[in-house]
Amino acid sequence: MAEKLWILMLFQTNIGTDTKRDNVRKVWSWSGEELSEDHPLLSDSVLEGIGSAGPAFNMGRHRELKMLIAGVRDFKGRGTEERTRIVSDPWSFAEWINAIPVAHNRQLRHIVPHLLYPDTFERISSETDKCQILGTYTDKSVKEVEQWDLIEIDRGLLSLREHFEKDRDTDIDFYEDEFAREWQLQTWLLSWNPTKWTWTSLAEDRLSTLAGEKVSHRWPCRSKRPRKGDRAYLMRTGVEKKGVVAVGSVTRVSYKELHWDSERADSGDTALFIDVDFEAVRDAEQDSIILLQDLENQEPRQQWNPQSSGIAIKRKSVETIERLWKALPQVSILANTEPITPENIILYGPPGTGKTFRLMTEYLPRYKDDVEERYIFVTFHQTYAYEDFVEGIRPKLHDGAVVYEVRSGPLRRICDQAKKDPNRRFALFIDEINRGNVPKIFGELISLVEIDKRIQTSASGKRLPGCKGLEVTLPYSGERFGVPQNVDVICTMNTADRSIALLDSALRRRFRFQELTPQPQLLKTISDGAGGSIDLQQLLQNINDRITHLLDRDQIIGHSYFYRVGSFDELRRIFAREILPLLQEAFYDDWRKIRFVLADQTVSEELQLVRKRVQNQMQLFPNVDVAYIGDNEAYEIVSEDEITPNAIRKIYATTE
Repeated sequence: MAEKLWILMLFQTNIGTDTKRDNVRKVWSWSGEELSEDHPLLSDSVLEGIGSAGPAFNMGRHRELKMLIAGVRDFKGRGTEERTRIVSDPWSFAEWINAIPVAHNRQLRHIVPHLLYPDTFERISSETDKCQILGTYTDKSVKEVEQWDLIEIDRGLLSLREHFEKDRDTDIDFYEDEFAREWQLQTWLLSWNPTKWTWTSLAEDRLSTLAGEKVSHRWPCRSKRPRKGDRAYLMRTGVEKKGVVAVGSVTRVSYKELHWDSERADSGDTALFIDVDFEAVRDAEQDSIILLQDLENQEPRQQWNPQSSGIAIKRKSVETIERLWKALPQVSILANTEPITPENIILYGPPGTGKTFRLMTEYLPRYKDDVEERYIFVTFHQTYAYEDFVEGIRPKLHDGAVVYEVRSGPLRRICDQAKKDPNRRFALFIDEINRGNVPKIFGELISLVEIDKRIQTSASGKRLPGCKGLEVTLPYSGERFGVPQNVDVICTMNTADRSIALLDSALRRRFRFQELTPQPQLLKTISDGAGGSIDLQQLLQNINDRITHLLDRDQIIGHSYFYRVGSFDELRRIFAREILPLLQEAFYDDWRKIRFVLADQTVSEELQLVRKRVQNQMQLFPNVDVAYIGDNEAYEIVSEDEITPNAIRKIYATTE
């Protein structure tokens, strides 16, 4: 019994080592013998424990002991061959211990497998925690995971841990702060229907949160699962605009009070509530909010209608709602007088690092809703000019005659649109900004986009009195023009075309640069179609290391070229049609260096992607002085069909 007690308490950190040691020695003494307190299995290093089993384990210790006794009896009652089979494999052991009749709801059925097989089973003694982790990091809800058997749960956790460890290249533990902050707290969606319950203090609460204060409210929530510290978003329902209007944290968990409907409260009816400290409140009648339609379009698998129950938001949907909330335009305490800080950003990096993708998926959605698009997208090129970008004179046929009119370019059009709606943000997206002649395209307006040169306007589009922003007179229309504070200018730049160091200094002073670099860790290993595999991550890393050494880091290749590759045929097509042409351009057809990048000099001809041929001058030019011409080298790119798995694999798996 002392040995069983030792096993029972071995995992726990919420019992002191002295208590554990005294309990084991006391039970041992009932045999008439004394157990030395210096016994190596009673040392502090053994008894200090590795995880908290919580107060429930101590309160139900007799039930845990009952399971342990039943398990030992069952195991010892089996033959040697059967015992060997059970302990020879972690999953065989798990199936056996889960089948013990009294094992249901016992923490030992989680603890003992971890003690015996720590590489397979997590350091977790709670089935609730296991379900919460899987519900946070997979596309399954906690409720769905709770329907799984324990073997399926443990296999899911093992797969999840292996994924994180491969991604981080280090061992992980789900109780580390990085993970615990995510899965131990949930995000909830609460409901507010103004037709049923008027929020009389909405305007005052809005001003309080804008001033940096929190406002506390009790809120109806039928679910009893919200915990203190959980995140809570508030969905406005029942009337247009439907959408998220507030965010805060749960400060008091489920409790019962008189019903929120005064008539029902007068009848003695009660309802369940939680308390929420709202840190940001918006008024849908005058502020931008996260529209319900946008949430349903971006995350259709998430239920976005909480009604009065309160619903948990899945992890992927949490990321979406947090991103959309952060992207909402700033709300001013005094409309039209408080400045909105504009953004001038250039996303730069080598080709294939996701600059345009990020522009389209992260930034662009901030400037559109179900009513309108508040942005203009333009791509610069070598012939693009001021007349295309700001304003210029264009011919037009009128009554059979050619006349000329002043036509606005994208910069002026977005600015004119933004001036009439100063409380919302607008954007001009410029793709490949460095491919154009920036001084020629912007002209005198390069100064107007500076943050401190922006103008403030009223809702009628008029410049506000006292505004210190800069305006100029446009050369074609003769009108005064300034760039409003609520226009963001967000650009991309391909460093393979031009280094930042060579970029116009006026542009560098006025924009904030964000570098996007290749991320090989996002790539996977694919089958080569012949029983082997190709490590795309290592492939890209080796190519880029060699390009950096031979040229510079501005010419390296981004991960997006390989990101969606799922088969060797796709990889072969990408190499032939995109990677090899990129290398030709980067090295200006210096085939010798291209072969170095591809490791072609390390293998025989059949595995080379760029093959070298020696041109004999005697054969090409008979009777010509040998010293006058000399032999030469010619290079040949293999066809797409000739590219083999080994020809690709040798790029990162070269031999001496």
